[in-house]
Amino acid sequence: MGLDYAEKRAKSYRKGLDNSRIELGTPGLFTQQPNCMPRAYAAMVRSGQTLMPGDKVGVRLNGEQVVVLRGLDHVATFTNPTAELKAALVASYGEGCGIVQDSHAIACTAEITVC
Repeated sequence: MGLDYAEKRAKSYRKGLDNSRIELGTPGLFTQQPNCMPRAYAAMVRSGQTLMPGDKVGVRLNGEQVVVLRGLDHVATFTNPTAELKAALVASYGEGCGIVQDSHAIACTAEITVC
């Protein structure tokens, strides 16, 4: 039993790329869909009111302010509404709907996405 016997019994040499060539040949760069969330805006919750994540609320343009309504009750006010938000509300006749993403009871703020 010499060197020739050991060479016959040893596994053949394969390049590292050969093991993953099918994975490398499968396109994956443009097949993944990006996950995007709509922009959330900060709103100051009025005293005595509470908002829970998942609540559906109304959003209304009231002069220069953007207010959040639950039914007919004024629940919160957006602190610094952007010009884009105001333009979108003007385009939808001053009203829209929103969903509460997160609520911070200590800071009396809520994060709301406008649909």
